[in-house]
Amino acid sequence: MCCASRRRRVGLRPRLAAWTASVLSVSLLTGFAWAHANLRIVLQSRNDLFLTNKLTELATLLKEESSDDQGASLLAEIRREVAAYGDQGLVIVVRGMGDGDWTAPWDDVARGVAERLAAAGLGESVETIVLPQTGVRYRAAERKLVAGEDRTITLQLALSLAETEAALGHFDRRMAAGGLAFLALAVAGGWLLSRQALRPVAESIATARRLNPKDLAARLPLSGADDELDQLAATINQLLDRLAEYHEQIIRFTADASHELRGPLAAMRAAVEVTLQQARADDEYRDALGALDEQCEHLGSLVNRLLLLAKADAGQVAVRHDAVDLATMIDEIVDLYRPLAEERGLRLVWERGTEAATRGDATWLRQLIVNLVDNAVKFTSDGGDVSIRLQSDGRHARLVVSDTGVGISAEHLPHLFERFYRVDVARSATGHGLGLSICHWIVEAHAGTIEVESRLGHGSSFVVTLPADVDQPTK
Repeated sequence: MCCASRRRRVGLRPRLAAWTASVLSVSLLTGFAWAHANLRIVLQSRNDLFLTNKLTELATLLKEESSDDQGASLLAEIRREVAAYGDQGLVIVVRGMGDGDWTAPWDDVARGVAERLAAAGLGESVETIVLPQTGVRYRAAERKLVAGEDRTITLQLALSLAETEAALGHFDRRMAAGGLAFLALAVAGGWLLSRQALRPVAESIATARRLNPKDLAARLPLSGADDELDQLAATINQLLDRLAEYHEQIIRFTADASHELRGPLAAMRAAVEVTLQQARADDEYRDALGALDEQCEHLGSLVNRLLLLAKADAGQVAVRHDAVDLATMIDEIVDLYRPLAEERGLRLVWERGTEAATRGDATWLRQLIVNLVDNAVKFTSDGGDVSIRLQSDGRHARLVVSDTGVGISAEHLPHLFERFYRVDVARSATGHGLGLSICHWIVEAHAGTIEVESRLGHGSSFVVTLPADVDQPTK
């Protein structure tokens, strides 16, 4: 448990430095291995080329000698080559010339090499041999020459790889030292760079710690580099903007709800206090109870709407997806409101265009249309017009409810669907300011849109667009 807790406390910067060191170490080791292997190949190729060139030179010299002096010039050339390259470990063995084999230089090491060459059976290839006594490695080559009708001379050359191994060892040591120095500098630089790169994160953490429900004005700093950290900070700032707006809406919603609830409760309390001040007749008590009933109904409607919006915010309201014939539904709603419109002298016009169907919840869609028509009738002066139009283009059903009522000024339009929001000209009318908020939720729950077009004194038009039901073709 202690070790696990300690591991969790390791910060991002040390982990970045550790990962940087690990990646660089693996990269450097891989690069060193590749460079070492390629350098060995280059040096070995150089040694092989040296051996093959010397074999060619000696073979050419042997061919150019006369039969009487055959071998004398070759042996002299071999002595010169050994004198020139003996310190590099060159050994030359000649077999089949004279009475026996001839080795240069003539020492124990050269004789050991000659014995190993005799047992190797090189053939035409260039190979590596190892002296069993010392473990010293040689690169060896062989060539057979015809010196006469019945005589073959074999030339064998071996070059010690001690110099090559020493060069590789020197290369490895220098590369290791340089690599360690480079790794140390890279880790230190990575630590500093990670500190610089993570500075916005530290500032963001400090800013986030200052945030509290009473003050959501702080925002994460932006470096202006438009990198991933800036994009993350901008995204979090946008989230904070939405949270601040939501927090403000909650405060306003709470205040408005308290105000709306206080009104009916105050009216009910006043009615009870006035009634209880003195004895009254039965009719007066009946009137008081009737007034209380109206206030209870108003209060119950408000509470039910508040609960509906709260459940909608929590995603707890079930919405069906059945086929709904909007035109038939509007027929029923128009028949419901026509008597009220005729009583006030309103012209209620139902422009039934193409049949339109959508998929949704018939109960909520009916509530949507009822709210829009009820508002249009409520805010239209006697003798005005209320029109309802329904159209469909096969992909969308478009419902327009228009009136010639008081209209809405432009500054109120962006807030019209907010909860408890009511324009000044409508404050004297009954209602809670929640109807359009419920309409907005219903439309969103059906993947549609709702818009309003209005001018003060010229009426309003609410436009609802819903996805058409493709399985129900228009007529």
